[in-house]
Amino acid sequence: MAGSLPLDDGRYLVRSGPAERVLVTETEGALPPPRRRRRRPRKAAASDAPVTVTVSVITVIRADQPFDGETAAEAWLDRLDDPDFTGDMLDDAIATLDRVRAADAGSSGVPFGTPTEVGSIIAARIGYGEGDQVASGRFLQALDVDARGGTGEKRRQRLARNGPLARTAAVLGGREKTAACEVLIPRIRLDLKTGNEGAARLMAAAAIGATISELEFAVEDEDHEKDLDRLEEMLPVLTEVSSRAEQGAGEPGDADLVGEALAVAERVTRRRRILEL
Repeated sequence: MAGSLPLDDGRYLVRSGPAERVLVTETEGALPPPRRRRRRPRKAAASDAPVTVTVSVITVIRADQPFDGETAAEAWLDRLDDPDFTGDMLDDAIATLDRVRAADAGSSGVPFGTPTEVGSIIAARIGYGEGDQVASGRFLQALDVDARGGTGEKRRQRLARNGPLARTAAVLGGREKTAACEVLIPRIRLDLKTGNEGAARLMAAAAIGATISELEFAVEDEDHEKDLDRLEEMLPVLTEVSSRAEQGAGEPGDADLVGEALAVAERVTRRRRILEL
């Protein structure tokens, strides 16, 4: 991946239920440490020197799924001919990276802004090896895969992604204001995906309440009204979920309730973007 990550190079053990991953980060071409004092300005001069780019090398090891032998490993590698299987491997690696980024953000106080996109991957390699070998980015056998391919979208998804362009111009021009729910809902989804369930449960009721009040008359659509009705039904329960989270407590299924409500709220905001085009 181009650029450096806000992580120290090293190994990170990531556990989520029965799943266990080891993420290894290494930065190539890193910038030198900053000077203690700022250097005096100098006259700029044209230069033909090539621009160097810092590259982050990320290795994700599926430590909980060892192979019985090389034959089984080769059979697993052969499955990369299936684009869905390859996509699952890449998604798993990205999810592991973002869990590490989120944990580091909570520990350092530096906000975790946006999730990693598969399109930011310069090159990807999937393979198998042993112990320190894979931790060093080396394999017994590996295949280079096209991480940036297979990203075709359905028309509605494409419209939802491109829709913000007009609204961005309207917000910057002072003609519209960003709704609070449009900021909160993606934030909560990211918290859920990266294992920060406490923060997601804490903000769930506020985000859903804002969605109902802010987008009630956003579009004229029967499905829009049904989704808002569903959110109104869920809001009292979500208020209890957020209240428990405020006290540092929770019950089994709270995160699932938040996830269900988010899915509905995401439809509401996505529908607004599409129907406003």
